[in-house]
Amino acid sequence: MEVDRLERIKKGASRGMSRRYRIFRHFMRTLGWLLFGFTVHGAEKIPKEGPLIVASNHRWYADPFLVSMAMPRKVQWMAKKELFAFPFEEFFYLIGSFPVDRNKGARAALKTSLDLLAAGWALGIFPEGTRRKAYEPEDVPKSGVAMLAARSGAPILPVFVGKAPNPLERLGGRRLHVYVGDPIKTDSTMYQREARKEIAGDVLRAIYALGEGSGKKFWGTPS
Repeated sequence: MEVDRLERIKKGASRGMSRRYRIFRHFMRTLGWLLFGFTVHGAEKIPKEGPLIVASNHRWYADPFLVSMAMPRKVQWMAKKELFAFPFEEFFYLIGSFPVDRNKGARAALKTSLDLLAAGWALGIFPEGTRRKAYEPEDVPKSGVAMLAARSGAPILPVFVGKAPNPLERLGGRRLHVYVGDPIKTDSTMYQREARKEIAGDVLRAIYALGEGSGKKFWGTPS
């Protein structure tokens, strides 16, 4: 059943957002505006169709929701298989998640990701691999995003999610800012490990540069 569901997801790429997802997205964007002043910059840079790797920084659990709400198209995210249990299975599929069996290793997740990109989906990924409060230049970036780009030919879209204001900050006019950068195209022939690391580093720097270059601090609050 799980395999059949994934096949339907792949074939549904050309049909765009479902009515249920549009309603959910509208509700979440409205809620995000009321609670956090959710504001997106650079939405015009997002390719409307075709395979796309959406690469973002990762500060807290809500980041997949925030990035997805910033996109005018549905984004698919990896999620551990254990989450897809009754009664939450339908919800996770609705919001744009697909199950990954960690017992089968990274190869199965890579294959599913490449299949989704080949079908024209946008795929969300956090290049840092885990949650971080700030950019650490000395850390060696994970090369997964570069491998996906090289093997799929999909451009990489850098996205920076700022800090969500607390209630007092929100009353003071602060907002949660999401910045979208220009798509990064990579050479599909770059399979060597060092080349992939270099690309991954460039992507990570491009993500955090969005927070700096916009005149905001890394947290996305007014300077």
